[in-house]
This record gives sequence, structure tokens and C-alpha cells, in this order.
Amino acid sequence: MDARNIREMVESRAAETPDWVYVAYYGEYLTYGQFNEQANRLANALLKLGVKKGDVVYVHLVNRPEQLVACLAALKIGAVCGPVNVQLTPDELLYQVNDSKGVAVITETALSKVVASVRDKFAAVKNVIELGTEVTAGNLKYADLVAKESVKLKKVKISPSDLSFIFYTSGTTGKPKGALLTHGNVVSVMAALRTALNPPEGEDESVQHAGLIFLPLFHVNAMMSMLSAVSRGLKIALLKRFSVREFGPTVEKEKPEFFSAVPKVYKILLEAKDTVKKHDLSSLKFGVCGAAPMPVETINRFEKEFGFEILEGYGLTEATVASTLHRRGGKKKIGSIGPALDGQEVAIMGPDGELLPPGEAGEIVIRGAAVMKEYFGKDEETKKTLRDGWLHTGDVGKVDDDGFFYIVDREKDMIIKGGENIYPKEIEEVISQVAGVHDVAVIGMPDELSGEEVKAFVVPHIGHELSPDLIIAHCKKHLADFKVPKEVEFVLGIPTSAVGKSLKRKLRNGEGIFRMDEKVDPLPLEIVWKAMAGRFNPQKAGAWKAKVAYEIFGGTSGAATFVIGDGKIEVKPGKDPDATAVVKMTDIALRKLIEGKMDALTGMNSGMIQVEGNEADVAMFGEAMG
Repeated sequence: MDARNIREMVESRAAETPDWVYVAYYGEYLTYGQFNEQANRLANALLKLGVKKGDVVYVHLVNRPEQLVACLAALKIGAVCGPVNVQLTPDELLYQVNDSKGVAVITETALSKVVASVRDKFAAVKNVIELGTEVTAGNLKYADLVAKESVKLKKVKISPSDLSFIFYTSGTTGKPKGALLTHGNVVSVMAALRTALNPPEGEDESVQHAGLIFLPLFHVNAMMSMLSAVSRGLKIALLKRFSVREFGPTVEKEKPEFFSAVPKVYKILLEAKDTVKKHDLSSLKFGVCGAAPMPVETINRFEKEFGFEILEGYGLTEATVASTLHRRGGKKKIGSIGPALDGQEVAIMGPDGELLPPGEAGEIVIRGAAVMKEYFGKDEETKKTLRDGWLHTGDVGKVDDDGFFYIVDREKDMIIKGGENIYPKEIEEVISQVAGVHDVAVIGMPDELSGEEVKAFVVPHIGHELSPDLIIAHCKKHLADFKVPKEVEFVLGIPTSAVGKSLKRKLRNGEGIFRMDEKVDPLPLEIVWKAMAGRFNPQKAGAWKAKVAYEIFGGTSGAATFVIGDGKIEVKPGKDPDATAVVKMTDIALRKLIEGKMDALTGMNSGMIQVEGNEADVAMFGEAMG
């Protein structure tokens, strides 16, 4: 499919295969023809509200078909779509909307309080559109807006260089930056992904193929996967989030050939294999993995257990999601992030701007049609990242003689101490060897004498005593003296992104750190256990059986085991030694969970919640709650 912009791509697909399903969403099906018409209706409504070409429209929704409709409605009239992380606090949302001068926000009733709390502080927002039956006072009702609009939409001149998306990156210094992608960026990557993901023998385009998406659509990965589906004419089974319980039945029903996930998802699927493999998974041909390196052992175990390949790749928002990727059915090097995608040049650059030969470590740089236009309103940041014709990723890597790339570390995380380059990843691997260490993040802190000093943030196994002296002594045995941390701070958790990446920028700025000395009012655990059991949903649990124990530490301490089987739940005091999974957390984490300030996955990613045994049982237990 040849298209110059995203609107053409969607409209060409709707014209070619109008009756093919685009989105399968919990038993509801939206065809390409219907999707195009719904996007046109909302686009006409946006035009009547005064949205113009180049304006930023924010989409603040959970995974659902309307999120895609809203994005395409904005893109079709030449506006810029801003998918918003639904986990943002009101102030974080306010920063992004005002930073980019957003003119409209599309939200839903379940999230509307976040928008409402800062609405009076929006600088340029004229309208808030809300999905829901009874919408917040002052908001426009989505259903009413589109009800009487035409399915025909006037032509708008959109060139490949026109802006399409703004995605805010977590960044490594300062506040998040809005990466601006063009229509040409997106269209070029769609073509490259189509080539990379087609089977070697070619794909039969006379029949419809399918995929499964459960990563958040506010992330560039999932959003570009949905647009790639348009390019290829795929049906996408869309889930609100990853769910062990929903994975097998969805694959069996919708017959996807692939899915895209982060490493933790593959680990949980392995642990839940007996449950997942009760369903027909024969349609699956491959899985895509990005966001973080996947342990080689996990890849080998997964491919052996499930019988289909994992394709590892590498990308970043500034290069429209993907720049390297293993080819479907092609040569694979486990531990590598694969070769460059078509249309992109990926290289390893030395400190003086010279391109390095195979085997030498340097910064990964990218150029080609996928590279973003700029950061919104950040000229200096743009110049630093886009210089000498290359996108400087800040990642250190190397390439082999066959053109396969490997990640070494983050250049922006590199510590320069007395002129010596120190890679935190090396120190983190050494500290992780210490018994009792659950997680660790190493950063550089300003130092008057040496420029930077090494600091380690360590998350201990809950209930395990550690000391800075023990960590430092271990480092002295395995590292050169200049790499040994000067300071070790023990924390309850490390701030992470929506896909589980450690946010070292926040650590450097002293933000989002869960301190050991934080205090909360005690909670009566007998009431907590009773409330958890009261939320148990037998239908969601089905025939699943498990014993999941919870241990709470801190001012409030105690344990209970939840025995699940035959659609029933029983709470037993104490930790059952035969529990299939033990969930450990402090009373601080428990309080955050109950107050809705942290979800279980965020807690597990940060280390605030730690699991011994089968993480899949914990995930399924959470899914069976209400």
C-alpha cells in the first residue's frame, strides 16, 4: 500500500477491504469501513469546535476502539495527536498539555477527575470531550458530538513533512520532552515493519491475518503496532491490558499470528503455561519483544515451550518506534537487537564523530526517514539530539560483522569520574549478585573533586537486612576501585516507566523515590484480608487453583494465605509453606495499593511489591479481584 500520509493509508485500507475487521474488542467488532466513518464523524466535530491543522489534540483514554478513532480523527484534519499516559498525575498531565499548547482533550468518565482537577489551569484548551453516559459538568459528551456528523470529510492537504503525533518521552534530564513525529516518519516505518514481519515466503494478502495488542496505546509501541495493522490489513484483538486469564481465550477465539510484549509478560506466560496452554494457541507464529533486554535463557525456554519465535528489536520514540528488528523466519542471534530496518541507517559512533568498525562500543546513532522532526519548543534539546545528520540515541552499543546490533548501556547514564568512563550496568550486575538484593539502579552524582561519584540505590528483598558496608565490600572484590560506589542508599522501590524501565532521571533529581523511613498510619489487616476476599469473582477465577500468600512488613505486619479452587476462596491466617506464590510488601505499599496511588504491576516493576514463586499466580489473583 503506497500512501503519503496516515489519512491516505487509512482511507485506502477502508476502500480496499471495508468489511475486514480492524478491531476485535471483547466481542465487539469494528470493520475498517466503520472505523473510517467513525473517525470522519469525530473529525467533522473537531473542525466545528475550531480545531485547525497543526493544533494538538490530547487523547486521554484507556485501551479501547475510541482511542484509535480519536487519534485518527485528529490526524485526518492535519491536527497533531497526543496520546496521554493514563497513569499521569494531574500536574504531569497539565505540564504536557500546556507545554505543547494543546487545544482539546478527549477523556472518559473513569479518568475525568484527573482532567477536571487541572482544567482551570489549561493555557489553550478550549474543549474537553468526555466518553460516558453522564459526563462531567462543562465537558462535551462524545456521543452527542458525533451523532449527527457526516461520514464524509472534506479533503485536507497533508504532506509527508506535516506533523502527526507528539509523544512525551521520560527523558534522562529535566522534564519530559514532546517528540514530534511526521506523517512521513510513520508511513516509512509502517513499510519497513511490513517487510520485516512478512514470512520469508510472502504473505497471502487475499485473506485477513490477525494480531494481538495489550500494551498501552498511549505508548509509541502499541500505537504504531495499530497503524502497522492498517498498512497490512490486519485484524487486531485489542485488550485493555495484559491479562493471563484473557490471553489464552483471546488467542483461541481471534486467531492472532503475533503479539508484542515486554520481557515480564513473556516470563509470566512461561510461569502460567499450564493455564495458558489449555487453549488453542496454534495460530501464533511469533512474538515481538522490546523496551528492555530479554534474558537469553528466557527466550530459549519460551520458544521451546510455546513453539514460536521471539523477535527482539530496538527503537525509541524519536525514531518512530523501531530501528532494528530480527526478521520473521530469518537469521537470529539471541541477545542481539537485530539488524537495521529498511529505510534506516544505524551505526556506532565514537566520541569524535567517527563511525566505528564492528566489535567496538560506541553510541548508537540513526538516520533516515523514521527520525523525528524535533522536540516541541526545545530547540537546544533538539540540536543536542539531532546533530551532524544523525539522531544520537544516548545508548551505547556495538555491531558485529553481520550487521546485528547489541546494547551495552545508556550513554546518558554513563558516569564520568575523574576522566574515567563508568557504565552503571556493570556495577548493577555486580551488586545484583549480593544475596538479599532485589533490584538496583546506579547513577552519577555531582562531586566537586572528581566531577561525578557513583551512587547505588538498592532495593533489598523485603524482610532481609543489608548494609552499605556489605554492598561496598562486594563491589571492591569485583570492580576497579574507581567504579566502587561512594554511597549506597536503600529504598523501598525504584521509579519506573509504564513499560518497566528504571527512570534514573528521577533518581538524579530526587523524584519518585520510595524512602525506607516513610511512615503511614497502620491498617487492621483482618479487615484488609476480608476486603480482598470479598472482591473475589468466581467467574473470573474459573477452574484456576492456587495458594497465594501475602506478607506485610512495617508498622502493620502479618500474613495470610488465600486458597483458591473450585470457584471459591478461603483465607487462612499465616503464610502457608505450600503457597505457590508469596507476595511481600511493606505497609507503605499496601496503603498505596488500597488508596489507588499504585497498581500491582507498577508495584512489582518498582520493587515495592516482591513475589517469590509463581508471578503468574499473583497476576491471576489480581485479575480475579472484582
